[in-house]
Amino acid sequence: MKVVDYFGPKVAKVKLSEHDCKKLYNHCLDANKPHNSKLLGNVREQNSLTEYLQNTNLCKTISNYMEDYLNFVDAGLWKSAVESKQIPNFLEMTDAWYNKQIHMENTVLHDHRHSADLVCVIFPKIYLDEDAEYFITDQIPNQKGQLFFIYADSIKNDFGKSSIEVLPEEGDMFIFPSQLSHYTAPVLGKSYRYSVSCNFSFTARAKNLLNKMSKNENRF
Repeated sequence: MKVVDYFGPKVAKVKLSEHDCKKLYNHCLDANKPHNSKLLGNVREQNSLTEYLQNTNLCKTISNYMEDYLNFVDAGLWKSAVESKQIPNFLEMTDAWYNKQIHMENTVLHDHRHSADLVCVIFPKIYLDEDAEYFITDQIPNQKGQLFFIYADSIKNDFGKSSIEVLPEEGDMFIFPSQLSHYTAPVLGKSYRYSVSCNFSFTARAKNLLNKMSKNENRF
């Protein structure tokens, strides 16, 4: 007996360099254009980073990791187009922003399916107050800003996973398809955490290539 495959979008993790983390954090400190009206959640400080990141070497670094996801993790229906190597890049960053999460703030369950194809979340700066009075719930043992990925409903009798929990560390970058739901637990006390989210979409050139290849396949 062989397992055909497992269900659910794949989440990948990479580590940004200390230098890139510092640059990204400095961009957060400089940014002052509120992004709250476009976002969900209980976070007061949410500012746009799109103009700060576009056309920078840091954006190229992030974009390269996103392309690596397509090449080495999963490309979905784009697999044949990506493997053809006919164009250098399939994705472009369309939006970017940061959240500064402080005491009792959190993001609610959401996804990016209507605004992106592939998403990344980067954590350039984290401080956890180890003296904070952490409380315990049935679902979360310690409220330390865990990042949760949710796919489908709870699974009867524990046949397979419906959720993934990670505790981000400084420099972590998580990449995942836009339809994957996710949320964060609060941080407490004097804790604070900067997270940067970037939306990526397939370029017009990539879409034209996929359309062309699909038409050629249908001829046979």
